[in-house]
Amino acid sequence: MELTKEQIDNINKIAPNEWQENEQGVYIQPNGIPTSVKGYVVYMRWLTGGKTGGGYHEDSHLRSFKSDTGRPKFTVLDLVLRELMPSISYLQFREIEDLVRTTEDEDNSDYYGNCDYFDVEYIVLDELIEKLKSF
Repeated sequence: MELTKEQIDNINKIAPNEWQENEQGVYIQPNGIPTSVKGYVVYMRWLTGGKTGGGYHEDSHLRSFKSDTGRPKFTVLDLVLRELMPSISYLQFREIEDLVRTTEDEDNSDYYGNCDYFDVEYIVLDELIEKLKSF
């Protein structure tokens, strides 16, 4: 049981990926994933807030903001499961939810102090496959 490169490419084409609002896919070392995590991850990162308004004018003022969209559905996980185990039961799915790891990420590369904050959820693909094999 594994995902081929072609399956991963197809999943990444279908998965929600609105620039910085909600990024999902099956990737190696995407933003916000600890460098100790090797190999593919089933990944979701979404905007939770940040700072805006910084600029080169004297009257520029940074203001904090919060995103009001909330946590998106982990659609890419559904897409991966459709490929690997389409007949998964609800109780088995609940066990898979225990594999989800959470972290935070920040993009503060703006020269004027503007930045974005993200929440990140991911599952190491190899761990997911091992769990599915155990079913």
